[in-house]
Amino acid sequence: MKTVQVRCWKTGPDRELFITYPHGDIGHQLICCTSCGKIYSVDVAKQLYLEPDLSKQLGTMECLQCRASLASNWTYYPDHYIGKNGELESYERSLAIPAAEDSIIESFPEIYS
Repeated sequence: MKTVQVRCWKTGPDRELFITYPHGDIGHQLICCTSCGKIYSVDVAKQLYLEPDLSKQLGTMECLQCRASLASNWTYYPDHYIGKNGELESYERSLAIPAAEDSIIESFPEIYS
């Protein structure tokens, strides 16, 4: 699995989450392993046009960090994430896209690579 650079924004100081805002068929969305919290990127264009359904793609994959099967151990991130206490928590992202100059580039393993 290749690592790709993804434009994202960080949340506030009490909780560091990465947020993406894909637009149409451009950009990346993030998912995470529900066993350990490892974050992965999903290329939206590949998901929509070139590759199989995301659930099918994850069907034979293992988490790079904890080796759990991603077939049934994944969720959209940061909507759900593994919190500091190890429990699955939820986050509601703002619909307003932050300013581009506030974005950062982070690297994540890409599911369709």
